[in-house]
Amino acid sequence: MILILLLLIFLLCLIGSWIYLLRDSKSYNIPGPMPLPIIGNGNLFLVDSSEFLQILSNLAYKFGDAYRVHILHHRYIVLSHPKYIEEIISSTETITKGKSYYFLRPWLGDGLLTSTGQKWKTHRKFLTPAFHYNILHSFLPVFLKNEKILSEQLKRRADGSLIELFPIFALAALDNIAESIMGVSFEAQKDRESKYVKAIDDDVLFALTPYKRLQDKALAVLHNHTKDVIEMRRQQLKNTSANKLNQNSEIGMKNKHAFLDLLLLAEVEGHGLDIESIRDEVETFMFEGHDTTASGLVYGLYCIAKHPEVQRKILEEQMEILGDDLERDPTFSELQQMKYLECVIKESLRLYPSVPIIERLITRDVEMSGMRLLKNSSIVINIFHMHRNPNVFEDPLEFRPERFDVSSSFKNPFSWVAFSAGPRNCIGQKFAMLELKVTLAALVRRFKILPGKREPQPCGDLILRSQNGVQVKILPRN
Repeated sequence: MILILLLLIFLLCLIGSWIYLLRDSKSYNIPGPMPLPIIGNGNLFLVDSSEFLQILSNLAYKFGDAYRVHILHHRYIVLSHPKYIEEIISSTETITKGKSYYFLRPWLGDGLLTSTGQKWKTHRKFLTPAFHYNILHSFLPVFLKNEKILSEQLKRRADGSLIELFPIFALAALDNIAESIMGVSFEAQKDRESKYVKAIDDDVLFALTPYKRLQDKALAVLHNHTKDVIEMRRQQLKNTSANKLNQNSEIGMKNKHAFLDLLLLAEVEGHGLDIESIRDEVETFMFEGHDTTASGLVYGLYCIAKHPEVQRKILEEQMEILGDDLERDPTFSELQQMKYLECVIKESLRLYPSVPIIERLITRDVEMSGMRLLKNSSIVINIFHMHRNPNVFEDPLEFRPERFDVSSSFKNPFSWVAFSAGPRNCIGQKFAMLELKVTLAALVRRFKILPGKREPQPCGDLILRSQNGVQVKILPRN
């Protein structure tokens, strides 16, 4: 009798769930696959991360550039065309990140990536000057120094053997962001066994797994190290009697502690930021400026390796700008003149965007871009598919840097959103572009880059990685 009763309750739950999901699906004017009871369309996504992006693309080919799916009882609207995303991504209202970002909170807290509302607006406003165009000059020596260390690391392997790029470039990117954001050098490229370097690797891994004890151990190392750096700089500012950003020419925007000083000296409603808020912002930028740039460097070098004609043009451009002495460091102005290299970087980010998918949460019922969107729906902007969408780009799988030439123009500026767009665009995109230019330009000057034997299998994680790695071969350039 009890067994029959339990079975009856189970059947009622199935029927109730299915009725709810069917009604919810019909409440949208957006097509999509029929949901199953309880799991919705979750069964479609029980795949390896290397298949996830292809599943999303297959659904787009079947249902169009705007479709809906349910994971359990949660609604997702997946968009892959600028005509749908422009109004949403431009809105000052739809700025709340989706639920997929929650697993980052143990590490990043309520920093700029995960926060929303007035806190996000306030922090975004006072952090923006740290990435002003004029401030980028102070980052250039850091990038040049770490690029030389990277080149020395690669020179030892410049014998035509296969090189796995991600582990090497991740350390270079970590050195760049740490010294730029914290004002201290970790020398990760020279000491990859340091506790901080290993903790970053561990937390990125364990944030995606149930190994909470190991994640907590990694987080303790990260948080303690960040607090030590913050306290050290706070004491230095105290010793100079600095309490305002414009009080002393040696603080704020005029030294390598620009970002950290902004946080330490900023005031919100007459009060300074607490240590947790400062730590959250520092670690947010450590995360955002580390893996994303590493991905951009890796796939950029991969695309250069695959296209020798492109590589030749990059080198010729540098010869025109730098003259006979290709061993000297380019100036900031000379880097800005490398327009073809910039087109190459943008085209590699089109095919391999560092962040393949972004997500927003709808906080009230609204109609946008001709779609009825209900409160608590998640909007998934599939950057990876949109950048390869034949309805958006002609011959989308061809690598053609000329697409980004100044004489060319897209039908919609929201066709290319490798750094997102609108109010929540990447605050550090000029920083990232400068780092990409410095590093890739130097590697092409010093080495002949050759392709590996296999195509990468991009993974639909938070950062675009590859299931089978990304490999190239290099030889010294005479």
